[in-house]
Amino acid sequence: MRNHRKFMSALMAVVGTALGTTMLTAAPASATQIAHYCEGDAVVRCANIEMPSTGVFNAHGRVTDTANGTDYDVQVTEVRLEYYVDGGWHLLKQEVPGNYWEYDQDVARTTTYSCGSSARKLIRAKVYVRWLSSTITGDWVTTPSTYICPR
Repeated sequence: MRNHRKFMSALMAVVGTALGTTMLTAAPASATQIAHYCEGDAVVRCANIEMPSTGVFNAHGRVTDTANGTDYDVQVTEVRLEYYVDGGWHLLKQEVPGNYWEYDQDVARTTTYSCGSSARKLIRAKVYVRWLSSTITGDWVTTPSTYICPR
């Protein structure tokens, strides 16, 4: 009986550690989508601006093979959080994931940007995705712009 308890305690510790690690690396379940745009049918490409907590933002990209016809491998190759100033878009945050093809879906997100005491900003998410069947195809997907960081 005592050995059984030790085994169960050890098992629970391993499971708890695994769940804790998963929770640290997963996207926050309570993130609010601030701006969102998707396009495509056989390969759905999406860009999002997320707010995981008040005044904190990141860009998120996703590409999915919907299994409608052709079988595609997919990848997100770049995710940008950009802001508009002086007549042009400038980089605020950027993520360039590894060059790995996924069978059904790939996702990536930038690190977060915190408003702090920043002035109001016009931002957008811009994501580059690729998909592969017999040839490689890719394009940019961009959210509508939105204001953040009211002073």
